[in-house]
Amino acid sequence: MEKTSFLKTAYTNLTNENLDNLIYYLKKISGKPLTVKCKRQNAFKILWHDKETKLLARCHVQNAAEYLDFIKENIKTEQLKTVVADISDYVQFLDSNEDTSFILISTNTQASAVQFDNAKRLFYNHQIREQYQNNYSTDLLTLYSIRLSLESRVRGLLGIDYAKSSGKNIGLSTLIKISKGLKSVQYSTETDWIEIEWVNNWLNHHMHRHIRPYPWIIHQALEVLKPFVDPKKPLINSDRTIYSFYSATYVIDENILKNEIELNLKELFPEVQIRWLNKREILKNK
Repeated sequence: MEKTSFLKTAYTNLTNENLDNLIYYLKKISGKPLTVKCKRQNAFKILWHDKETKLLARCHVQNAAEYLDFIKENIKTEQLKTVVADISDYVQFLDSNEDTSFILISTNTQASAVQFDNAKRLFYNHQIREQYQNNYSTDLLTLYSIRLSLESRVRGLLGIDYAKSSGKNIGLSTLIKISKGLKSVQYSTETDWIEIEWVNNWLNHHMHRHIRPYPWIIHQALEVLKPFVDPKKPLINSDRTIYSFYSATYVIDENILKNEIELNLKELFPEVQIRWLNKREILKNK
């Protein structure tokens, strides 16, 4: 059977037609469209079993196609090349007829000295070396920004600067569990705490191992967190329509909320010490 070359054609000549053909091809070889929930759940998993290999490939290929479709109006050549390099193994698994032999890129080869140089230049010069201004460097740095935004939002919602037990800081995973169980907070219907927990576990896994994740999963992480961290829809309550950074969270009585948070933390950590913030990031009843 004659070899096909959708990956190579788009990789070597990025045109609208070649990109559209690649997206269509990825959707075709990955089979029946999976639900958003399924694609996200499997994208953020950090442990897989051998029997799930095909599902893994299908999820990655469908997420990659969705990501390319999302950015295609302003896509850059380096973005496309990164996706093609990353997706090639999964494409080869699903369609051995597609030529992937041209891919020679290794995606996680940067030494710690390179990362340190990036850190210095970001701080002192507000930019990194030109040769590192690519997905292989910036995607990894993006993880830390996503993690920072998520932790800032959760701590801001709770109004907690830090909480300690037996001299150890209580981590974000626990604070997320506390947040999702609060009865005195009204969350927007688009806030999905299960998916937020998936993203947090995925972030921890990649950050601690210093692994650059696939760009299409970064895209999904941003999509998951957007309704909670950067909501675009207003809070509609009685006769008020309120646009705010915090419209995903609403509280009637902050004192009740504070007592609920403290009680929930003390159930887990009887000797907990809490330092409260002066201001809570939440919409309040006025």
